Amino acid sequence: MHLLLFSGFLGSGKTTVILSLSKAVVSSGYRVAIIVNEIGEIGIDNQLMRQLDLNVWELVAGCICCTLTGDLVATLQTLDSDYAPDLVVVEASGAADPYHVLGALPYYRGRPLSSVRTVSFLDPLRLPMLMEVMTPLITSQIQHADLIIVSKTDLATTDQTDFACRTAREVNPMARIVTGAVRGSLEAKLISELLPWLN
Repeated sequence: MHLLLFSGFLGSGKTTVILSLSKAVVSSGYRVAIIVNEIGEIGIDNQLMRQLDLNVWELVAGCICCTLTGDLVATLQTLDSDYAPDLVVVEASGAADPYHVLGALPYYRGRPLSSVRTVSFLDPLRLPMLMEVMTPLITSQIQHADLIIVSKTDLATTDQTDFACRTAREVNPMARIVTGAVRGSLEAKLISELLPWLN
C-alpha cells in the first residue's frame, strides 16, 4: 500500500490534482482510497469526490495533525483490512502540519506501507501573505515535502513564481520543485512523478 500526503492551503490546487491522480490509478486497474480532512462540519471536497465515484473517508471537525491523529491511524487500519487499497491519498486541511501527520504513521499496524511521499502545494499568488502570518506552518509544510508544487503559474507573475520557487529551495533544498498550471501540464507531470509504480 502506497501513501501520498498532500498539504497546502485551500485553493492551492490540491483537490484538482488528487482527482486526476486518483482517476489515473483507477483506470489502470488499481484501488485508491482518499482520506479528506476538513476543519468544518461539511466536507465540500468529500462530496465532490464521492460524486465522481471515488472511495472517500472523511475526518471532520478537527485537524488531522493534532486532534485527529488517532482517527487517521484507525482509518488507515480499517482501509487496509476492509478495502485493501493500492494507494491511499491523504488530503490534509490547510492548517495541518505534515510533521505531526507523519509522526502518527508508526502507530499504524496494517500491511507495511510500500512508500510514503509528501507533497506540498504553494500558491504563488498568496505565498508572501501566508509567509508573513503563518511562517512556522508554511515552513514546516515545505520542510517535510518530498515534492513541492508551485501551482497557478498561469495566473501568477514571473516574480511571484520566482519568489515561491526561491522560498521552497531555501527552506528545503532537497525537495524536487514542479511548477505549472493546476489543470493541464501539471497533472501529466505529477502522474509519473508521484506514481512511478503505475503501469
